[in-house]
Amino acid sequence: HQTLFAAVQAAAEKYPRLNALYYKGRYFDYATVLRETDALAAGLGKLGIRAGDVVTICMPNVPESIYALYAVNKLGAVAHLVHPLAPTAQLEKFMRKTGSKLLFVLSIALADYAPLAAGLQYGIVAVPPARSLGAVKNAAFNFINRKSIVKAQGVRFYNDIAVRNGHVEPYPYAERTAVYLHSGGTSGEPKVIELSDFAVNALAERVPQILSFMDRLEGTAMLAVLPMFHGFGLAMGVHAPLAYGAVSVLMPKFSTKETLELLEKGRLNYLIGVPVLYEALLRKPAFSGDKLKNIKIAFIGGDCVQPDLLERFDTRMRENGSSARLFEGYGLTETVTVCNVNLFDACRAGSVGKPLPGLTCRIVDEAGQVLPAGEVGEILIGGDTLMTGYLNDAAATAATFTELDGVRYVRTGDAGYLDADGYLYFKQRLKRIIKIAGISVYPSEIEAAAGSLPGIAEACAIEG
Repeated sequence: HQTLFAAVQAAAEKYPRLNALYYKGRYFDYATVLRETDALAAGLGKLGIRAGDVVTICMPNVPESIYALYAVNKLGAVAHLVHPLAPTAQLEKFMRKTGSKLLFVLSIALADYAPLAAGLQYGIVAVPPARSLGAVKNAAFNFINRKSIVKAQGVRFYNDIAVRNGHVEPYPYAERTAVYLHSGGTSGEPKVIELSDFAVNALAERVPQILSFMDRLEGTAMLAVLPMFHGFGLAMGVHAPLAYGAVSVLMPKFSTKETLELLEKGRLNYLIGVPVLYEALLRKPAFSGDKLKNIKIAFIGGDCVQPDLLERFDTRMRENGSSARLFEGYGLTETVTVCNVNLFDACRAGSVGKPLPGLTCRIVDEAGQVLPAGEVGEILIGGDTLMTGYLNDAAATAATFTELDGVRYVRTGDAGYLDADGYLYFKQRLKRIIKIAGISVYPSEIEAAAGSLPGIAEACAIEG
């Protein structure tokens, strides 16, 4: 029962000198993260951002993205997290739908996004990607990319916003929406998902069980390559480590070379990623040797996982004397992220694991009746990590939630079954979503657009 900011503030006050972030060869301790967050929060408050306002953050994983997330949260505003490569028209549509008043983007994206400033009450805050790397590197980067960094009406730069030594009182905890994330919903239709401080913190509270950690998390490091607009990236890559005194290793774009260097130097202990990430690592002969002993555990999700990928990773670990294993899990943005996962002491081949402690999983038929073990039906997830609902869509929210024996569940729209021991087996996604370069493409939107053209009676979008 605290805000996201309060959870990180508590860690910063307990571990001020421990490292919190790692970015492009530099560490940033908890005191620095708190100081930067406070300065930005004070600046945003001075600008006019208030509790309940919506601020869009359209950036990859750089330190300023982290400061923006927690500064917005500290003010009681809503952080609207969007893919940093979102097309201008799509971003404008997202901000209009959420009622966003301010937009954070990288300065090198201004050529595309600057025109959007006119439609926002407080315009755009441009963030130099190398701002946190020191004056020399920042100046060099800005010079090399000077043609992309345009000046326009309504555009301010990060350093002109942040108030050094500024302070604003944190917004008190309340049951409210803290984050907006985009998803296809459980029906394949694009939705804006509302997540509360409580739900995100409830998942972070389970991190010791998820990581099968027996000792302490302080000082260990989690790879944060999955972007914050993804629930897995937000909750597990960024927020959970920072709530426990661990290091979030920021990687704006996945690099096998950089990952191998981090492992070699002992700066990485936990991996979370999608199948393509692990395939890329396994293709490298350098992904071997004693450096693999620095990996404690690895998780995979977000896409179809081939069984042989798990076995190839585990074999590579065993051959190099590492006790780490790759575990598959299951989750969706409506439950923040992971809700079922395999672990060292509870793993079954072919399954996506048991529910996390405190969460429940049921399988129902089309009539909503609970099915026995082994029978395939729709997966329901219950517990304290559930979304608040879909923004401005009461009908879809009501259709997605159901109640069984007094417990509130999310209807996932996914098919699967439970075995007699409670392990979940995922069969297929019922929602129709196509991912291209990491961006969700919704066939229903394509069909609607095509169907609106003269002479088109019916349209169907398929993945070629």
